[in-house]
Amino acid sequence: MRASRLTLALASGTACALTLAGCGGGGGTGSQSAGAAAVADPADSGSFTFIAQATGNKDEPFDAIISAFEKKYPNIKVKAEYLPIGTSYADSLRTRLRGGNQPDVYYAAPGGGGLTSLLNLADAGLAADLTRQSWTSGLVDKNAHGLFYQGGRLWGVPFDRVVVAQVYNTTALKKSGIQVPRTMDELLAACRTARKQGKSMISLAGASTENAGLFASALAANYVLGDDPEFNTQRDQGKTTFAGNAGWQATAKAIIDMNKAGCFQKGVEAADIPQAAPALVQGKALSFVIPTGAFGALRGISPSIQLEAHPLPGATAAGTNIYSSQSDALAISPKGAKNGAATTFLKYVSTEGGDAVYAKATGNLPLKGTLNDPALNSISGILTDQKHVYPMVQLPWPNPEVYNNLGKGVQGLLTGQQSADAVLKSMDEAWKTK
Repeated sequence: MRASRLTLALASGTACALTLAGCGGGGGTGSQSAGAAAVADPADSGSFTFIAQATGNKDEPFDAIISAFEKKYPNIKVKAEYLPIGTSYADSLRTRLRGGNQPDVYYAAPGGGGLTSLLNLADAGLAADLTRQSWTSGLVDKNAHGLFYQGGRLWGVPFDRVVVAQVYNTTALKKSGIQVPRTMDELLAACRTARKQGKSMISLAGASTENAGLFASALAANYVLGDDPEFNTQRDQGKTTFAGNAGWQATAKAIIDMNKAGCFQKGVEAADIPQAAPALVQGKALSFVIPTGAFGALRGISPSIQLEAHPLPGATAAGTNIYSSQSDALAISPKGAKNGAATTFLKYVSTEGGDAVYAKATGNLPLKGTLNDPALNSISGILTDQKHVYPMVQLPWPNPEVYNNLGKGVQGLLTGQQSADAVLKSMDEAWKTK
């Protein structure tokens, strides 16, 4: 039960980060969005329906937002429904949006290329236009603009910020005597020391393409985006490839080097999240690379666990970066476009404190500022340094198969059944299928 809950929480900490259930960029042609209705202005009374992905927790995080919202707007009532995460949610959402039972408000993943991608839903005429709402001005980060806007119009709003970090079990780390590594060389040395102590430096769900892909993606923040922040744009224009990019080659090599140094738990290639996460809680592994939104699930298993988040190190301390992404979205359906109460909800969630309520419930960050959580103290500095903060590299990818091939490729690197070139070429092949 606990493992199942943790799996869901890790997956829903950000659908983009772990499941890619609709993440990606580019979008489509906008052929059916041209005549999309603009949303109504906010209203102080009424009701609306809302659907989102279920997390598997006893208390759904959106329930906390809805409760706070209804206190602020007592004349508005929300009817919420939570559907199973992943493909089931995607299928149900699209069926509802295309049929006669549209929700007024729904959860979507920013970008395009997947089943619940915001821009693809807008292309299909299944999202309303938010552009004329003055409260949306400046809401979307510049580096996330292409994930929420298409054709000059805004199709959804962010409501949290997902941070991916190397999360340590502080107690186990102190007992080991190992200092937090600041460079890849230091990390490899720490891995060897931890292995001699019968522990692993990093727990990795190698059997999960989602978690394996996330780990590689976190490394790419250092080796790819640090030197080539416009990689995705250049890849989309055909000016570069994964296989031909030195940063992606270095990312794959780092995984191979870490595996040789014993950084991961024994049997890493067969471990899924229900095996990998408890290793961190039990102190058998010293760290786990995950979204900080998983803090709540980890603490649910072990309320006394002390956590500490750090960036996954790059080749140098100066070349170490971190992901902080506006990676979740809320949108209004064509049916909801006429409902001012639905507009009020999106305004509340993104500009009137709803993001802070959600952050407290999940462990993700609010759109502005941070949380008063000691586990985040060690990354508070880097999160304010825009030279070292990026959205997740996979968000603008044109289809989920590119990320899926990355995750499968990490598995191949761990078992020695695939070379770095083969992994990266498979991602290039997947990119061609838009």
